[in-house]
Amino acid sequence: MLSLPQPRHMPCERCGASIDSRVAAEHACEEGRRLDYVVFQLRGEISGLEAELAAWLETPGGRFALFYAERTRPR
Repeated sequence: MLSLPQPRHMPCERCGASIDSRVAAEHACEEGRRLDYVVFQLRGEISGLEAELAAWLETPGGRFALFYAERTRPR
C-alpha cells in the first residue's frame, strides 16, 4: 500500500492558522484570529438569525415582546 507524505503545514484546530508541523507545539493562537475563525465557522447560523428573529416577531409572543419592550423602555 502506498502512503502519502505528511503535509508540512496543517491548520490549527482552534484558530485556523497554517502551522509548520515541525513547530506546532510552540504555536499560540492570537485571540483576534481565533475569534474571527469562530465567527467564520458560525456564519450559517449568524446569517439565519435575522430571518428567524423577523419570523418570531410576527408571532403573538414576538408582537407582545416588542410591545412590552417599547412600553417599558426608559425615556
